[in-house]
Formats: sequence, structure tokens, C-alpha cells
Amino acid sequence: MKLERIILFIAICCSCMGARAQTGDQLAQTYNRADDRGKRHGMWVLSQGERMGEPGFTEFGNYDHGIKMGPWYKLDGNGELQAMETFKNDVRDGEAKYFESGRMVAVGQYRGLNPKRERDTFLVEDPITGAQSLKWVATEKGSVRHGTWKFYDAPTGRLVREEEWQVDELVFHKEFPMSKEDSLYFKKREAGMPHNTKKNYYKPPANRRTSYSN
Repeated sequence: MKLERIILFIAICCSCMGARAQTGDQLAQTYNRADDRGKRHGMWVLSQGERMGEPGFTEFGNYDHGIKMGPWYKLDGNGELQAMETFKNDVRDGEAKYFESGRMVAVGQYRGLNPKRERDTFLVEDPITGAQSLKWVATEKGSVRHGTWKFYDAPTGRLVREEEWQVDELVFHKEFPMSKEDSLYFKKREAGMPHNTKKNYYKPPANRRTSYSN
């Protein structure tokens, strides 16, 4: 993994978030710092090597005096984006996106649980009767899927499934099968993409002869 590529990715993300533009050298001097109590503060870049058969990765985002806050990004060993998750009070809370080979395959919502309490409360709705009730959840779970999740086919970007979650329970899902017309369209589109396009090399006519003179 090249640190330069990761720093470039951080610089792009900071620019998108409206942060002051910085060079790679400036970023290298400003991340992985601590506050006066020794707690992680500001931008941090953390790397995890291959472990127990799981591939290594690098993640980066912001700490607020030891607590993860805001968007965090996860890259694989080749520097390709794998995930973008939003944190609040050190747990996932808000939109999350997941990627394969640089293409988004899932996007959804997490609801963070209050770490200062043993249990958190949610108002949930019965998907059949519509009746509403309170549900208690142990906060040790950290966060739960809560809201709409959408899943996409990586090569084409086509929506293939939609799910509705309430406090980590799947209450509704819908599949989006591909029609015959869609199948032809996406096959044609995929075949025309640069990585699938074959170069046409010049071939001399079969009846052409080349003569050499001594």
C-alpha cells in the first residue's frame, strides 16, 4: 500500500468536505496527533495488516478528543475505497456506503445507540397493523440498521434490492429482477466499457506478399 495514494485520497476528501486545501506534506504533519490528555484528536490514519485470514486495510477520519466523529473511510490493501461510514459518539450513526472495485454496492442508514445508557429506546411501527410501540435495545450493540437500505449490482450500477430495517430487524424487502430489455441494454453497456473493449490491431491482407531484395 502506498502512503502517497492514501494521503491524496485524504486530501480529496478534505476538499469535498470544505476543509482548507493542503499538500501531501502538510497533511502528513497534521494527522495522528493527540490532545493534551493524550487522546486522539483531529485527523487519524490507522492501518491493520492481514490478520487471521482477513485482508489488511487502512481507515481514516476524525477524532474529537478520543471519540470517532463524522465520516470515516476504509481502503483495501490496494488503496481502493471499501466503505464510508458516519460516526457519532464513537459509533456508526447516519449514512453508510460500501464499494467493490470502486463501485458502490450498498447504501443505508445506521442509528447509533447512546453509550451513556445501558439501554436505548426506539419508536417502531408494526409493518402489518401500523401500530406503534416502544422498543428497548441494549446499547452494547453500538449501532443498529434503521431505515432504508439499497443494494446495487457492481458492474452495472443497477438497483437489485431494497430493504427496510427497524432496530436491526428486516421488516420489508423488494427485489428488482432484470427484464429482458434491461438485460440486453446492460450487456451492451458493459461490453462497451473501456476495460472490456478490445483494440483493433492492423492486419495486412491475406493475399499481400512482402518481397526482399539482396
